Amino acid sequence: MPAYLLKVSYRGEKFQGVVPQKDARTIIGEILDFFNIKSYRYSIVSRTDKGVSAKENYIVLKTDNEIKFDDFFHEDIKIMKVFKLSSYINIRKFSIGKRYVYNLPKGLFDKFYLPKWLIIDGYKIDVRGKEEEFDIKRYIEASRYFIGKKSFHNFSKGKAKDPICKIKSFDVINEDKYITNIIEGNRFLYEMVRRIITFLISVGKGLYPIDKINLVFIGELDPKPFPADPRYLTLEKVYLKWKELYKHIEEIIL
Repeated sequence: MPAYLLKVSYRGEKFQGVVPQKDARTIIGEILDFFNIKSYRYSIVSRTDKGVSAKENYIVLKTDNEIKFDDFFHEDIKIMKVFKLSSYINIRKFSIGKRYVYNLPKGLFDKFYLPKWLIIDGYKIDVRGKEEEFDIKRYIEASRYFIGKKSFHNFSKGKAKDPICKIKSFDVINEDKYITNIIEGNRFLYEMVRRIITFLISVGKGLYPIDKINLVFIGELDPKPFPADPRYLTLEKVYLKWKELYKHIEEIIL
């Protein structure tokens, strides 16, 4: 079976995610359907959540089908580049980082995360604050605590096997209609960015005290922050080990 590396972009609002699912529209599923591919193997850098978009993501697809990738047309998915590989690879192993952008609408403050307790070694700390008018300065100050190598166990869906991530940068731009959050790191947990956003909104509203933010990387939040709306999240950039990856590339097809 030939193997290909695809660089893709997509608008995620109409899809249930990236990976193929029975009776659900997904990014890879749409590509498989277009080329009528029944037998295949795949790997992907980022399994973006339902509704999340991407300016770039990478998929490895192995199939017996003879594929003319330049024939592909879809109103919400674009195949930007295609490389033919010498053999199938797990593309995720070549990933060294990602950059996400969350454009938070300023009118999206209709539901707030309400923290109650932070539990450390069985001891419950009351972290309930008093709701105040939203303060963007407080939001920005809180975002800086997320930079560095930390345990993001409170910001993932379920229990993460390895919650340690390194956030390299976290920039917040206060615009007219949006608060733009640009987050770059070596890896991200499932729903991590979206849960960070709802947590920061609560800090901005005075519902979680700034002086206790460092503790969220140690203890257990009860309850956890819920994920923000996926429609405003975009995977903007994927960083790969191209020097190593080129050893597996035979030719550029598209």
